[in-house]
Amino acid sequence: MKRRNVLKSLGIITGGLILMPSCNFLDKRTPIALNNLQVTIEEEELLEAIVAVILPEGETKGGVSLKVQNFVWVMLDDCAEKEKQDSFLKGLRLFNPTVKENNGDEFEDLSSEEKYTVLTSMLHNDTLDKDLSNFLHTTKHTAIWGYKNSEYYLTELMPYNLIPGAFSYKTCKTIDPNEKININA
Repeated sequence: MKRRNVLKSLGIITGGLILMPSCNFLDKRTPIALNNLQVTIEEEELLEAIVAVILPEGETKGGVSLKVQNFVWVMLDDCAEKEKQDSFLKGLRLFNPTVKENNGDEFEDLSSEEKYTVLTSMLHNDTLDKDLSNFLHTTKHTAIWGYKNSEYYLTELMPYNLIPGAFSYKTCKTIDPNEKININA
C-alpha cells in the first residue's frame, strides 16, 4: 500500500470514530427545541393531549394533525414575557396533579368524554390556582388562534375570495336599516 492511501484511510476512520458518539440511534425522541423554555417530552405529550381535546379530529382535521401544539409552544417561547412563560409552565406542571386529585387518574389515562368534561369544568372553575387557570386559557386561546391561521383552515374550511364571485353588479337589493349586513358582527 502507498503511504498516501494509508493516511487517507486513517483520517476517514478517525473522523468516523470522532463523529460516532454524536449519532444517537435510540428510539426515544427528543423534546422540542425552544429558545427560552425548557420542557420535557411528557409535558409536550400532555399539551398535545389537551390540544386534542380542544380541537378534536372529526370530519375536519384536528389540532394535533395540524401540529397546533407546536404553534402554542413557539408562540409562548417567542412572544410571551418571562412572567407569562413561568406562569404557563407552573400551570402545566400543576395540571396533571390537579386532575389526579379530582378524578383519580392522570389526564392521559381518562377516556375522551372524561377528558372533555374535566377540561371544560376546569376552564369554568373560578377557584382554580391562578397559574393553572392562566395555562388553560392561554392554551385554549393560542390553540384556536393557531388552528384558524393554519393553511388547512384558510384554504379548505374558510377560503378567502379576493374577488367574490357570488356578487354581481346587475342585481340590486334594497337594504333594510334593521337588517344585519355583516354576518360576523
